Amino acid sequence: MFASNDKTRYNGQREEKGGHIMNYYQQIDAVAGGGTFDRARFQVPKVEKSTLRLADLSDGTPIQTNALVSSVEVREGKSGAKWLQLNLTTSGGLIRAKHWLRGNEDQLLPIYESGVIALEGKIDVYPKPDGAKSITIDRVQPMSRDEAVSLLPGLPGDETFDQYAEELFAILSTLSPDYEAIALALLDQYWDDFVLAPAALYHHHNYVGGLLKHTVCMLRLGYRIQEQDDYLATAFRIIKEAEQLHKVDVWNTMNGVKVEQAFRGTFESLYTACEAMAELKEPLRWDELALGILFHDIGKLFEYSHLLSSPRRFEQLFYVTGTSETTGIAINPMGSLVGHMPYGGLLFEKSQQAAGITLPLDVHHRIWHMILSHHGKREWGSSVLPATTEGWLLHLIDLLDARYEKWARVHENL
Repeated sequence: MFASNDKTRYNGQREEKGGHIMNYYQQIDAVAGGGTFDRARFQVPKVEKSTLRLADLSDGTPIQTNALVSSVEVREGKSGAKWLQLNLTTSGGLIRAKHWLRGNEDQLLPIYESGVIALEGKIDVYPKPDGAKSITIDRVQPMSRDEAVSLLPGLPGDETFDQYAEELFAILSTLSPDYEAIALALLDQYWDDFVLAPAALYHHHNYVGGLLKHTVCMLRLGYRIQEQDDYLATAFRIIKEAEQLHKVDVWNTMNGVKVEQAFRGTFESLYTACEAMAELKEPLRWDELALGILFHDIGKLFEYSHLLSSPRRFEQLFYVTGTSETTGIAINPMGSLVGHMPYGGLLFEKSQQAAGITLPLDVHHRIWHMILSHHGKREWGSSVLPATTEGWLLHLIDLLDARYEKWARVHENL
């Protein structure tokens, strides 16, 4: 499970290897071999990475960049001054912006409503000196959608679509034939959307390819846990290692280093999941867990929209007409009325039917249960509470991966 050359352990301190803080995902081997990645059937996109880092830009820094407009709204202050309030997606991430209006509203609004712009302005920080960053725009002009594909935030660092796609199919090849067939039926229908989709708008994996990465990292963790003799002890060990990362952040905060604590409020839920699994005393069903992981967030294809979303994907799922899209990464106004959990269940049904697979009644319900319960708490959005070993473990893996991704992005910018 753990790579032989990655044996660093934590003692409540910030341990490093090669200049980077070690983490439990770096210690867990990727799953390789077994499956055949059919590149003609499942094509991997080529998206260029950007070097723009909004975190590096200080107050007053001039900025000239291209952007996608997620939302635009006319606002008016008490003095009567008007401005356009904007949410933008740049290659460096999401940022708010404003453009003061000086009787030119009729000229500016159509440009912003086109959704794809080239802008010039400066960075503003409010409240100073360490508040939120935004852009005050001085000049703007439209640009074509074809030029804008590279503006969506992409996979971090040197990570690639290829590496996650290859590992995905390697893991799916470990499933029993019926379960693999259901998984492939989903990907046959929605691969182009799945491989590019973000996993969230703000909290974690909020970039092109984020849903692919989140899904594969969860499958990897689930696979490595299930292959151990004592899956519960393995899960417990990984939680303890994540806890060491949190202790570093708490220590830094206590010593005056401002850092967002990505794992705050996480560990009670993780240990609750362990206690629940210990009480159930059930063997782990890997085939079911893997399908639960694959489908748990797949409904976000409909809950979120971005420039590369398939405009007719709703018509593939329902007997409806019409589209509802944006250019930047944004909540879809139609999809948000339903939420990603019910969509995930519907996609599971469609995929099972497309594969022509009949599952036992109890298996069918356990997979639905994982999809509907994976947030772990009703106040976190779960339709029902976890009640099976796979339901609790999926919640545990999902929460760990989401929090770790958030932690990694915070420390990337320190």
